[in-house]
Amino acid sequence: MKIDIKRRIVSVPTGLVVREVQQNGEGAQEESRTIEGKAIVFDTPTVLYDGPDFVEREIIQASCVTPEFLAEQDVVLNLLHERDTAFARSNKGVGTLKMEIREDGLYFSVEAPKCSLGEQALELVRNKTYTGCSMEFFPKDYEIRESVTEDGRPEYLIVHKAFDRLTALTIAMEPAYEDTEVVASTREARKTEDDTAELERLQKEVEMRELRAHMDAADAAILKREFFNNY
Repeated sequence: MKIDIKRRIVSVPTGLVVREVQQNGEGAQEESRTIEGKAIVFDTPTVLYDGPDFVEREIIQASCVTPEFLAEQDVVLNLLHERDTAFARSNKGVGTLKMEIREDGLYFSVEAPKCSLGEQALELVRNKTYTGCSMEFFPKDYEIRESVTEDGRPEYLIVHKAFDRLTALTIAMEPAYEDTEVVASTREARKTEDDTAELERLQKEVEMRELRAHMDAADAAILKREFFNNY
């Protein structure tokens, strides 16, 4: 069986955090605007699809993201996989998006800009509406290992050894892994009625985007089942 793998969007185990209050240049405390997280986890399988017809899993090896590879990438940080919500960027290492390769994965940090997207990201990470990360990449070198589950379904494990491109990191709403979590700092300032109304508006907007994303994922799963059934 041949599986056509092109552009991939994968949710990964990660932790998102807004740093606690920090010192400003005058020694006074101020609320942090730094969002940090782990966008890629090495050597940890994720379930891409678990349905009645088959199971598909994916593993990303550390060889996919090396310092040399990362230095040549143009990567944006966006919200909910939407390109027009990008609010940070690292173009060959230059930009507001900071990335660091560690033993267990790729970490990132960004100072949220003082614009509508930056405020939205900060607020919804703090209140745990955004609970994880995803990424967008184009595969280069991979293998597909086939097996059968205990209940007789075909199982496909995609092992990525190298990326062709890494194009986006995404702050997401519902990551695929159960151990994904988000920790937000406690805000000391009391919310005004205007703040609360704006937060409710942003949450409704996020819910609509997430609904569209789930509908797209369902359509993709149906197409994939039809593809497999032709073989």
